Amino acid sequence: MAKQATITEIAKRAGVSIGTVDRVLHNRGGVSQKSREKIQAILSEVGYRINMHTSAVALRKEFNIVLSVPQAEPGEYWHSLMDGVRQATDEYSDIHIICTTLPYDQFDPGSCREAFSKVMEAKPDAVILGPTFDVETHKLCASLDAAHIPYVFVDTTFADLNPLAAFTADQPAGGSLVGRILLSTVPADKKIALMLSRHGAGEKAHNAEQRREGLVKYFSELGQSGRLLEAGFNLHDASLRHPQMREFFRANPDIGGVCVLNSRGYAVADFLQKEGLRGIRVVAFDLTERNMECLKNGSIAALVCQRPERQGFQAVITLLEYLLYRRARHTEQQLMPLDIVLKENLPYYQ
Repeated sequence: MAKQATITEIAKRAGVSIGTVDRVLHNRGGVSQKSREKIQAILSEVGYRINMHTSAVALRKEFNIVLSVPQAEPGEYWHSLMDGVRQATDEYSDIHIICTTLPYDQFDPGSCREAFSKVMEAKPDAVILGPTFDVETHKLCASLDAAHIPYVFVDTTFADLNPLAAFTADQPAGGSLVGRILLSTVPADKKIALMLSRHGAGEKAHNAEQRREGLVKYFSELGQSGRLLEAGFNLHDASLRHPQMREFFRANPDIGGVCVLNSRGYAVADFLQKEGLRGIRVVAFDLTERNMECLKNGSIAALVCQRPERQGFQAVITLLEYLLYRRARHTEQQLMPLDIVLKENLPYYQ
């Protein structure tokens, strides 16, 4: 592996002092436009990479990063994303990072509103947001923009907002991918149920709505819209969802497949097993522990996954790069791969 060029070598090539190179590296003033452009061209040419560990120790900075995402138990999607955040803060433990967490109930807009209202009170240097609800997200981001506080999105994004970066999958593509799996495996004479999560006050989860749009469009383009039945359930509360689902499946005995557009595929799979409803293929999102158990026992046919640990890790790294050097990513939206996990390849993901 080639040795990285030193600051001294770069300064010599550019015909400037070491201090001038250092000011460009850390995005400080006092450098002419001509010299800055010349140094940046050399840095790009040699592929120079700043050592965040060394820079942070030298600057003796302390950063308060506020993390506000849905609360989760170990083994669930959002807990995995937070594991990625913890991995990043551990890896960069020589940078003094205070990570303030403000979790909320992803099925309750009021809980989200309360958590988001505390973000500014925490006096953040930067913020990581899992933006589930539209109104609450726009209100908080307006405050962050006004205060010039950088923020990144994980899991989903909003086209009209200004995050430093967004780490998410292509959600409409995820919806069409689920549609492709089901249409290729469910008999042509069977209907396919689109299970939507009901939220309070008519609110919809932004990422699930994007997936729904992708799935509905895919069915429409193939002339299969008549096979798709949409139904809303409270997937968070078993005492409510079981009677709702029981009524739905009794009214629609020709269901051959089910798509669940969030990580609670297990809730539908468990119900179908308990009710003795066989031969219905369930496809859902996210490699959570309960979903994996259903994949193993065959009650879920496939899972579409979007690497939450990597999202959390990259969110922290992006904010640190910006806080230390005021450098943003060239591409605002960083798309994660969409993985199709079946029972056969599940061991390779564990």
